[in-house]
Amino acid sequence: MKQLLLLTSFLVLPFLLFAQQKTQYSQYMINNYLLNPALTGIEQYADVKIGYRNQWAGIKGAPTTTYLSGHFQLKDKKRSKRSRTLSRNKPVAFAAEAPMNGVQRRLKPHHGLGGVVLRDRIGSFSRTEASASYAYHLPLASDLTLATGVSAGIISQTLRPDPSVFANPTDNAAIGWNKMSPNLATGAWLYAENFYAGAAATQLFANVTAPDNQAGANPLRSHYFITTAYKYAVTPNLAIIPSVLLKWVKPAPVSVDCNLRVLYNDKLWAGFSYRQQDSFILLAGLTLNHAFDLSYAYDFGVSSLSSTSAGSHEIVLGLRLQNGSK
Repeated sequence: MKQLLLLTSFLVLPFLLFAQQKTQYSQYMINNYLLNPALTGIEQYADVKIGYRNQWAGIKGAPTTTYLSGHFQLKDKKRSKRSRTLSRNKPVAFAAEAPMNGVQRRLKPHHGLGGVVLRDRIGSFSRTEASASYAYHLPLASDLTLATGVSAGIISQTLRPDPSVFANPTDNAAIGWNKMSPNLATGAWLYAENFYAGAAATQLFANVTAPDNQAGANPLRSHYFITTAYKYAVTPNLAIIPSVLLKWVKPAPVSVDCNLRVLYNDKLWAGFSYRQQDSFILLAGLTLNHAFDLSYAYDFGVSSLSSTSAGSHEIVLGLRLQNGSK
């Protein structure tokens, strides 16, 4: 059985390289910054997250992802003390939540800076990405802000030589290759106290400035994302947050993720997602204190490949630096 699963993973490797050029996340709704640079600096504290994902656990060579992301707001020194005070007990399960401590924020334009480092591995193939981002947040009304952002960086893709897999020593999997490509992404994010909507495009350079001269090298493709969510306050301590994400990469059809989460006392949340023709997902998270939160997701697949595995696991540790709460 192990040999069959290993053979299957190598047979579908070319399709995995195409489908997973952009890492698949189950908890993107608590870190939309991974998909859209316009969220850079959206919080009033430095938002750092460390994530690990083990997809299709139990299948040798299945995808694994590790990432570190962080972004912060460039503050006016005259307003920094007040901003730290207002950021206390700021909910982390939903961006731009209700006013903190019953105090309405005075919205002003601001800038944000951030960055992401991540590494994907699928069998003998690995992908490493590093990028820096900038965003500008412009209030449109007393409770509505529009942010636009851009990120730029480098993508390194490597197929390690593995002559033990194929008898033909000239096969691309036995020769191996490495490719470095520039990466550019841009996005917009419209948000209020109980609502957000955003759109982003990533890998915009694709192969325009990085032609494929290596045989078998994985061509980059542009990815597009549209997402929206709304927070319904059921009681002062209980809220329901439905959200949806549309993903598209040519020539594949549009993919849809539907999510529903329940948030209690701005500290504890749980929910589920459905990824179209792929998997059902259970999610839960807990705010440990003013500086740390922890969340977990478990995917059980409905596709033929994922159904042979022990599911997918994803864990995210969040840190809120310079939060000001004690």
